Amino acid sequence: MEITRRKAIKGASLAALALSSSGLMKTALANATAFDSTDYSESLELFLGDNELSAGDIKIKAPEVAANGATVPIEITSSIEDTQSISIFVENNPRPYIATFHINPRIEATVSVRVKMRETSNIVAIVKTDAGHFVAKQSVKVTAGGCV
Repeated sequence: MEITRRKAIKGASLAALALSSSGLMKTALANATAFDSTDYSESLELFLGDNELSAGDIKIKAPEVAANGATVPIEITSSIEDTQSISIFVENNPRPYIATFHINPRIEATVSVRVKMRETSNIVAIVKTDAGHFVAKQSVKVTAGGCV
């Protein structure tokens, strides 16, 4: 069967329609809007939707004092069963929603990254599971900011 431009456009249109009706498109757009937000509370609200946060067994390993905010190493480990994703927020950053990492159920739920921090702030880790969303925070004092 020959793939024509018309068939490719028709297939893409049908796929977009299926995604939009399944709710995946709504989730993708909400996360994109949360990434673009410059306000922590608004970004968190867009990210969570109607979901509530609970305390959970999440460890954040980060320096108490970061001499250079341009590269702050952090490691987040979730011991919560069935961890699906780990998301990172930095409260006082110009764009507080940093990243979401989707976790394969066959591996340990640990992520290690370097983030930019404009000023002293809390690093917020949110873990998504079938049981809900769980949160942990850790403050990092930044002596020289890394964001504009």
